[in-house]
Order: sequence, then C-alpha cells, then structure tokens
Amino acid sequence: MNQSDTSKDSTLAALLKEKPKRGRPRRDVSRQNVYVALTREEKAHMRSLAKELPESIARADVPDLAVTILSARLEAMRLAVADRDREIPEGVTDFDSLYLLWDLPLPNSNEERKWTSIRLSPQEAIELGRVQGTLNAAFGATRSDTFSLGLGLLTQFKEDHTLPADLSLSDVRNQIISSFL
Repeated sequence: MNQSDTSKDSTLAALLKEKPKRGRPRRDVSRQNVYVALTREEKAHMRSLAKELPESIARADVPDLAVTILSARLEAMRLAVADRDREIPEGVTDFDSLYLLWDLPLPNSNEERKWTSIRLSPQEAIELGRVQGTLNAAFGATRSDTFSLGLGLLTQFKEDHTLPADLSLSDVRNQIISSFL
C-alpha cells in the first residue's frame, strides 16, 4: 500500500511539472504558409520593399505589414460608414474602385501570376482571411487579389511616411494602425 501511494504521488508530481504554462510563448510563434498567386513584378517589389524599410524589418516581415495596413484601411473605411449600417461605402462598386478610392495604380491583369507561398504570423493570417472574406463577399476578390492590394497600400504608406531606420516591426505596425484608426 505504501508503494502504490508513492507511485500515485510521483505520477501526480509528474503531471504538475508537465503542465503547460499560460500566457505568451517563450519563443516566437511560427509563421504559417499562405499560398497566393503573384506576378514576377510583385515578388521583386516585395524584395525591394524590404530593402527600403527599416533595417530591423526583414523580407519575411513584408507580408505581415501588407496585411496589417490592408486590415487597418478596411477597418477605417468600415468605421466611416458604420452609421449607415454598411461595411463598404456606396460608391465602391467593384474591386478596382478600392484602388481608385485609395489613389493606387490599377493592377495589370494581363501579367502571368504564379503560385507562391508567403509566411504570415498567426494574427496576420487570421486578418488576411477576414479581409479576404469581406472582399470576396462584396466583389468576388481572391486571396491573391487581396494580398496584392495590401502590397500596394504598403508601398503607398512607405512613400507617404518617413520611417526612421531604428524602428522595430512592432513600432511600424503601431505607426500604421495609428495613422488610419
């Protein structure tokens, strides 16, 4: 009987030791692969954009920032028309209207697109799905169309705002969000 009590205690002690800790993980959460169809020009633009952003931001962070700015712009647009019980203003009738609304050059639909994977942080993967769901319901936009719009918005943001070289990724995210919300 004494031996079985010690085995129960050791099992209980082992369970308590292996209990997962709550809160933020000690290591970075791995990014998720998301597949989008991009043109060669858009892929090259992502590389050049990474070189033009602050040094602490790597090429792998560009998709996260593109999704962040797109979700912030759509949220600002939704808040602007919230009193009219709408998500998108009345004048925005198709996907190209968003490009015109935000003073972006229209995409060239004749260029060949090839499938590639982008890596997104978990929160940005959720945001891309939410934004793409909204744009798909309203205009039939694909995930690739949605991400390309985000790249255009990020390019426009970089041209309109000077970003100090010592900004971290979270600082740039906060600056994007505070600019539009």
